[in-house]
Amino acid sequence: MLIADQQVFTYSMKAPIHSILTSIVLLLAGCQSQDQVQPKLPVSLDGKQLVALGNSITAPDDSWAWVTAQYFGMTLTNLAVSGAHLTDYYNTCVDTNEDPRYNEDNTNNVISNQIFRLLQMIVPAGTVIPETDGEIFHSETPSPLTGLRDPDSTFTPFFVIISCGTNDAAGLKAIGDISQLDNPYQEADRKTIYGAIYWAVSVIRKYSPSTQIILLTPIQRSPLPERLPLIVEAIQRAGEKLDCHTIDMYNESGITTEVESQEHKYLYDGLHPNAEGSRLMGQTVIRHLQEWYTSK
Repeated sequence: MLIADQQVFTYSMKAPIHSILTSIVLLLAGCQSQDQVQPKLPVSLDGKQLVALGNSITAPDDSWAWVTAQYFGMTLTNLAVSGAHLTDYYNTCVDTNEDPRYNEDNTNNVISNQIFRLLQMIVPAGTVIPETDGEIFHSETPSPLTGLRDPDSTFTPFFVIISCGTNDAAGLKAIGDISQLDNPYQEADRKTIYGAIYWAVSVIRKYSPSTQIILLTPIQRSPLPERLPLIVEAIQRAGEKLDCHTIDMYNESGITTEVESQEHKYLYDGLHPNAEGSRLMGQTVIRHLQEWYTSK
């Protein structure tokens, strides 16, 4: 990948002037630190736009993301895909298909590809997104990756909430070292938990600095993968270092391995929330959003 001061945005000579200006703003943003712009508080969330990224715990139409959006009157864009991993695989390709799963091949079903889809919604149509420079593309994803945002689009996500990690625990993905967060984000190893989080937060902040990014830890499950608590800890530590709000769903959602191992009270199969489990998760998110944004 190219570092920020080497990034080049291209556009059609017939592109509207606002698209050209947006490209220049994005280029300048890439030369600055990826700091999140904080809103003036308190803020009404009614009518705001929420983007959810994640796996099968987030993907259903009635998941915690829907519960949260409905409560505040927010518009929900759910880009989560069942089976998604937070981390890349060694052979992950850039793939912006809505469902990047192909028979038994799940290697493109990762958070980074959900973020590439998000970037296409943010970046003006025809503007090259240089975050994919040097990467291999899936055959159905055109290279180079370009924005798809229409000039009349009103898409302005107030929140991007990332809920992922349980599949990484089951797949024995590497956690990595938090020292990665001290290097330029372009050097982050997305095959590790720390690297994937660092890259995701940095890229979203670069292209949409006013968007509030929130990390959710995985919930407990039954049976409980041995590595899951380690991934929960890594997400919390990364969130703290990146000054990124993190919600400890593992300890705060009310969903526990102890209960689920005896009866599927909130997880219908020991992993996926039923309606009541989604409600509990949503209430946990709602409580934190009220504390952080609406009641100050």
